[in-house]
Amino acid sequence: MSGSGPTGLTAEFLDLVDAYCSGLIEEPELRRLEAYLLESPAARRQFAEYFHHHTELHFAVRARRAADAVLGQIGSQPKESVGRESSAGPRAGRFARIGGWGLGLAGTAAIAATLVAGLAIGRPNRASRPTSSVVGRSTGGNVAWMVNAQDCRWAPTGNRPGRDMQAGKELRLERGLAEIEFDCGARVILQGPAGLELVSGTTARLLQGTITARVPAHARGFTVLTRNHFKVVDLGTEFGLSVDETGATLLRVFTGEVAAFPLASTRPPAAGVTIRQDQTARLDGSTVASASSGTEDRQVRYVRAIEPPPVLTPRTLRLDFTGPVPGPLLDADGQGIGLTHRLPGTGDALPRHDPHLQLRPDQHALELTTTRSDINTQDRMSTGEYLGVRLADLGFTGTEDFEICATIPSIPGLKEVGQFGLYAGSSSNRNIRGGLISWPQPDTYGLFLVNNCGGRDSDLYEVGLTKTREDLRLTLRRRGGQYSLDVDNLTRRSSTTLTIAHPDFLDRETDLYVGLFGANTQSDECKTLTIRELTVTVWAASKK
Repeated sequence: MSGSGPTGLTAEFLDLVDAYCSGLIEEPELRRLEAYLLESPAARRQFAEYFHHHTELHFAVRARRAADAVLGQIGSQPKESVGRESSAGPRAGRFARIGGWGLGLAGTAAIAATLVAGLAIGRPNRASRPTSSVVGRSTGGNVAWMVNAQDCRWAPTGNRPGRDMQAGKELRLERGLAEIEFDCGARVILQGPAGLELVSGTTARLLQGTITARVPAHARGFTVLTRNHFKVVDLGTEFGLSVDETGATLLRVFTGEVAAFPLASTRPPAAGVTIRQDQTARLDGSTVASASSGTEDRQVRYVRAIEPPPVLTPRTLRLDFTGPVPGPLLDADGQGIGLTHRLPGTGDALPRHDPHLQLRPDQHALELTTTRSDINTQDRMSTGEYLGVRLADLGFTGTEDFEICATIPSIPGLKEVGQFGLYAGSSSNRNIRGGLISWPQPDTYGLFLVNNCGGRDSDLYEVGLTKTREDLRLTLRRRGGQYSLDVDNLTRRSSTTLTIAHPDFLDRETDLYVGLFGANTQSDECKTLTIRELTVTVWAASKK
């Protein structure tokens, strides 16, 4: 860690002091802390202040014992060596008041050496640390375990959970949710992208991103350190903590309360603040400031529990056209074709017994004769043939993925710009559609996919060549919220996938229709398509 705190002391010094107070400091780190205290009056003052914080928060017996030992060593010095005025100003007296001694912080090197000697004597003993009710699980020096995960992608090896969950390990979650249980019993949910350092069985350091912590009564005192040198201490609670890319930290308490205070500050220990249930605070610089929970909650999403992913069940309508199906759309002979709706804004002028539709049960087919209409200009939409189904009938509410698939054998030739294929949308002027569009060369088609918002096509993508009389299977799908069109040429045994700019204007739609269409857009020459089978599927969450 690099950088410095508000007092100008380095981040390393602040880490060393915290490790010392927590009973986690090793011999090499102890030597570096001693060097700081020998050389810097400011370091000695900060060291004493930190003890004050530590004891005020009942954090507790270890710090009191260490402070007593250190200050006792200082108090054994000759009286003439204490009580001098410090060049550091009035705050120097604070160190004297803590121990009841009149020590000047600009004291001699001999006094500083005594202070350093006190470190080793008063250092908290790891072996005597109080243990939680679950500490017996600790094996191999591990201080935490991963107990739950969902859709996780971790950084390269070494920054992911494993058998080496020891103090000092950094976890780097790029995506997903991971729940970590600490030796004391506290559980932390890490929300990717995020980074967390395991400091001890009772302490973690949030390097980046967002966490939530649930702390049972026996784990009271669980601590989270932040990269901007704040310490958040649980007082029996559930809370969320978020660190942005600048290091600014947001704290949200869901239940109970926590105490938050800077590890380095030019203000007195009272600067530590208790944050209570349903309160939000910003930890910035050396201050703790209240924040508007409504505004902040919109900026940060806290995951308080990892819920099992919903069980998605495919709900499918399958039509093989082997016989009439009761429904509102009828062919020329009054037979129900199985499709139930038209794309809103189309077909209003077509008769109930549609002369352009003919069910052929003996051939397992539905015949659709194209009409002159152009969705790009909204021309003659009242007689446009855009047949389909309403996705809500299959459980669609706006967020589910879906697809429509149709097999069209022996495709006929249409005049230039004539087209047929599949669509998904809420109306004739808000949709995405794709399929085949006739090109100037005789008996040839290009594949296309296009958005239509406001009645005009945009983001048109054309590719490939297909000949008439070939057999095709078209599939328009939305997966992961993204649209694509697959064109399988069953004659050539080839396949093409088309994608275009995402139609975000459909993301807000909760009532969508899918289906098939045929149009000779600039010609009165109509052609007949044969649809051999059609399926529509919505992947809907199962109801519990």
